[in-house]
Amino acid sequence: MSLKEQTLAVIDALNRHDFDTLLPMFEEEAVLDLPDGIRVIGHASFRDTLAAYVLRHGITLSDHVVMTDAAGFRVAVECTLNGSDRRDADGGTDVEEGPYALPAVLVLERETDLFLRLSLYAGTRP
Repeated sequence: MSLKEQTLAVIDALNRHDFDTLLPMFEEEAVLDLPDGIRVIGHASFRDTLAAYVLRHGITLSDHVVMTDAAGFRVAVECTLNGSDRRDADGGTDVEEGPYALPAVLVLERETDLFLRLSLYAGTRP
């Protein structure tokens, strides 16, 4: 599978909130970086943290432009992060709710067939 196809598969699984399909695309010690400064390492933390973040904010990615390096190790995806704050970090609803769209960049890295890193950079909302 090409890097672009693999990247599109990650985005598809992320948009469907299918973390069981997403996780096997990553190395056991993969790194996850999120816009709010959270960094976790390892499958269990990766899955739990990403799922909580995506579901809490109702996130999907759209309008993506995939840019890969010539060696096939890195990819950057310029995209729109669509979401709505469903609840704050403590489970309350004291946050501004409603849909929003922010410019975002998703960065993925791999050395073999599996990704080593997923980093999401976005505007200020989530």
